[in-house]
Amino acid sequence: MRPAEEAATLRSIALVQLPSGMIPWARGHHGDPWNHTEAVIALAAGGFAAEAAAGLSWLSGAVNRDGSFCQYFLASGVKEPRIDLNCCLYPAVGILSYLLFSGDVAAVRSHVGWFDATTAFVLGFQREDGSFPWALDPDRRALAGSLKAGSSAMVIALEAIEALDDLLGRSRGRIKEAREALVSSIASSAEGFLDKSQWAMDAYYPVLAGAVSGDAAREMLEGLKSRHLIAGHGIRALSSSEWVTAAETAEAAMAFIHAGEQETAEALLAAVGNLRQGDGSYLTGRVLPGLAPFPAGECSTYSAAAVVLAHRVLSLHRRVGIVEALIELGDRAGGG
Repeated sequence: MRPAEEAATLRSIALVQLPSGMIPWARGHHGDPWNHTEAVIALAAGGFAAEAAAGLSWLSGAVNRDGSFCQYFLASGVKEPRIDLNCCLYPAVGILSYLLFSGDVAAVRSHVGWFDATTAFVLGFQREDGSFPWALDPDRRALAGSLKAGSSAMVIALEAIEALDDLLGRSRGRIKEAREALVSSIASSAEGFLDKSQWAMDAYYPVLAGAVSGDAAREMLEGLKSRHLIAGHGIRALSSSEWVTAAETAEAAMAFIHAGEQETAEALLAAVGNLRQGDGSYLTGRVLPGLAPFPAGECSTYSAAAVVLAHRVLSLHRRVGIVEALIELGDRAGGG
């Protein structure tokens, strides 16, 4: 992705951002802390510091008193009060990104202040086997089961918290212990995880997070190729459908990079170019064989952000995970 193309894509995200700082999934759509944070990461990395800062400010205003986040938001307030623990924890990656690319330590310390409560809240629900319930009801009661993709994203978030602590001169062994226990639960057993085997995310997120590696990672990604890859078009979100999506294709590309399969990642990012629009935004997806956009006409901010991030990771030309990539990219940009 050339610099002018990336800038256009980032502008397409910024144009959807609300005056409150919230970045909804798409124009007129709802938002959630995870996908909002994905957009903040891309904006920070691409030099849209004011927009990224506004995004972090929205998070600081949306957090509940106990540190939790509701699952979905509208411009007017909360849409879904259920609590997704993965969505609660992922803002850590946005805070880290802002620090790495802006160098604004004072602002980041203020955000770490409220996010410490979020971290403590989430870690309070870790089970003895290292896993987390995927969500809580509005009364903070754990819902049954865990999600493999969501848990893997939590591994990335915990890694980001460790990196933040290191950069800010803090040390909390509890964070590393929680991450290692969660990795072990993902890698060792499928017991307790809800069956999402049709979804592409379950076939690449454990690799993207580094929770599965070596031969097991290669086997997992081969399964992804056989069930979800449509050559020349990208990754279909569901093995039972022909819906190829920008976000899954870009995220899968990053998983292949982490596994050392650069050529496959390059092919996926070339394919996702078919979803790019003239203003730099990205369609959420298309349905084959007719390539009709689905949802009709929808260009999503999280899809555009994932594509930007994947191209940035690819530019390092080596096997690397998301947090390590952000740290190296931030060093190159001179923000940290």
